[in-house]
Amino acid sequence: MLGKLFSNVKELWCQYPASLSMVDSLLMPTPLVNIRHLTLIDVVPGLEFLLDGIMLPRLYSLDVTMVPLFVALASRMNQMKTLDAIEHLAISDQDDEKERCFSLKQWYIVLDALPRLRTLLVHIHNAKCPPMALADLFINYMRRAREVSFTIFCCCIDETNDTTSKEHFITYLGDTMEVVCCPVLLGCMDDTRLITWF
Repeated sequence: MLGKLFSNVKELWCQYPASLSMVDSLLMPTPLVNIRHLTLIDVVPGLEFLLDGIMLPRLYSLDVTMVPLFVALASRMNQMKTLDAIEHLAISDQDDEKERCFSLKQWYIVLDALPRLRTLLVHIHNAKCPPMALADLFINYMRRAREVSFTIFCCCIDETNDTTSKEHFITYLGDTMEVVCCPVLLGCMDDTRLITWF
């Protein structure tokens, strides 16, 4: 139904609570072949139908918050299916600075589903500093993704709370990246922000 109603749409926003469902599982769905960009701000039950690798075959760019994307990816029938057309991901972990825990599982599932990113922009709003395991996950991802022309990585952390730990996280991330992902050009690095080009 979506494919027939919005066949010319190039950008899709899921900004408010809503849900998607299959009208009839016997009907062949019409792919939204023109959609190139998806913005996902709220949890949308049924979004997994669009992130099956078939409904949005030319989806190039995601601008999302972590939980809605994680829920959609974890709800897919085939969680092993990768979304190879997506090359750009801008993701924030929370909408505010009150959250005080991290789920590495969410990051693993999201990055495993998007193996061919060329641009990864991360904004961490969390009050708590992320664990160093997240820095290692980013570095390992970039090392693998360089084979498909990985170009830009940016990590920004809000410095409102736990500032010393967050500065150490960024320093560790930048220093380790220079050693492991050589050659890498550090475009900008300050206390809680890192921008790199490959």
